[in-house]
Amino acid sequence: MDSRRGRHLEENVSIKRILLVILALALLCGPASAAAVSAGDSGDPLISKSYIDGIYPDLVLAAPFKNLSDAMTALAYKLSQTSSSQSGVAYRLVMPDGTISLTAGSGFTLVFGSVRLTANSGTVLDLTSGTPVSRGSSLVSGHRYLAAENTTAAATAVTGSKIAVCGSVFLKTAAAPTFTDVTENHWHYPYVCYAVQKGLVNGRNAQSYDPDANLSIAEAVKLAACMHQLYGSGRVTLVNDPALWYKSYLDYALANGIVTKTYANYDAAITRSEFVAVFYPALPKSAYVQKNAVGGNAIPDVKASAENAEQIYAFYRAGILIGSDGYGTFYPGNPIRRSEVAAIVTRMFEEDARQSITL
Repeated sequence: MDSRRGRHLEENVSIKRILLVILALALLCGPASAAAVSAGDSGDPLISKSYIDGIYPDLVLAAPFKNLSDAMTALAYKLSQTSSSQSGVAYRLVMPDGTISLTAGSGFTLVFGSVRLTANSGTVLDLTSGTPVSRGSSLVSGHRYLAAENTTAAATAVTGSKIAVCGSVFLKTAAAPTFTDVTENHWHYPYVCYAVQKGLVNGRNAQSYDPDANLSIAEAVKLAACMHQLYGSGRVTLVNDPALWYKSYLDYALANGIVTKTYANYDAAITRSEFVAVFYPALPKSAYVQKNAVGGNAIPDVKASAENAEQIYAFYRAGILIGSDGYGTFYPGNPIRRSEVAAIVTRMFEEDARQSITL
């Protein structure tokens, strides 16, 4: 009896040992299917810190990095297309009174100069500001204009102007001046084009305008006389006198109250103050419509009591003069250059070319 009980106990102990071994192996190895699971897979019941640090950021950032890469590729393509299209832009110079004709879908960007919309059947859009343009409006430099659907339109250059054309644009314009010392990159180019084409100023010769040269008293008298005649009759018929080239202009200026005194030396450089005094009577007072609010004594170096102050202030208020710096300094005793003269005579004749100033 005792021996049987002993054997039975030994068998139970052996069975328990076997079960413990099987359980330990099961805990160590897991189910048979788990042997095929890799760390970090969806079937892996454990996610370690090393997995989070090493694997998870790449998984999270993979899509954004891919999207960013695609976006950069697209941007590089668009930039290359823009670069190639810009190099193919057709630029045109339009002289004063030249016309720009547009049909539906065509347009242009005004690079520089002064242009006015003179006719339209339909709608002309300022794509830069997103607004329609009314007939008679002055166009803005740097803005792009487009003839909308079922639209024809025409614009007229006031001064020498440069445009970048788009689509079917027809130009009718005079030839540009051939001066080698006044090209389209000079600030005074639009004004010289206007003054030369209107017969107000001449170059030294066909190749040279001499923009930095000082204007003489005789040249100022000639310009003022020509301006007066052009404004009154629409054309200039005055020509040089064979004996003394400026005598015909001086006689005209004296007869029409443009010049009211004589000068000791007509070949001397005219001062800026005296230049305004000679030019002011070339047009009627009604031509000097006030554009700017410029109070008395606002010009730093021209007091209201100074010689020719009335005429100088009238030019500032009309936008014909704006000064030589941000303060509106005039430098009345200095000579005036031919480039500046071209700008002044253009602004005298064309209100669209006049400038705004705050003093």
